[in-house]
Amino acid sequence: MNNIKDLIKEKADEIAKKMDLEIFDISLKKVRKKLKLEIIIDKLNGYVGIDECEIFSREIESYLDEKDLIETSYDLIVSSPGLDRPLRNLNDYIRFKGNLAKIILRERIENRTAIKGYIVNIENDIILVKEKDGGKLIKIPYAKILRANLEIDL
Repeated sequence: MNNIKDLIKEKADEIAKKMDLEIFDISLKKVRKKLKLEIIIDKLNGYVGIDECEIFSREIESYLDEKDLIETSYDLIVSSPGLDRPLRNLNDYIRFKGNLAKIILRERIENRTAIKGYIVNIENDIILVKEKDGGKLIKIPYAKILRANLEIDL
């Protein structure tokens, strides 16, 4: 199944590049005896719209039908990472500077294991976050972050 996933990723990257998008994630797994292929597409300068998901879906679907890579029936899902997307690397923190994020820490910083605040700046490998409640500026070494995601700011 990994070889199939590699072939799909190769074509997905090609389609994404042509549409000025990038592949955020691809998963191919069995869910209740049925195969599910999920491709998450992203845009570096903005957010992915429904139209882009539809166009991408049609292109990858015609490739999959033509090559007949997946021998059984499957569900194809093309989507965006969403408004509460994970922050996976330092570039994501730079890209979403000014946005609200929830950061889960590997070890305590200022007696906390989770911090919710606005990404103020990134200096070297330190993320400066202004706490949502209270406004305190907290320095978080990137290496101490277990996981993080954007939060919807209401």
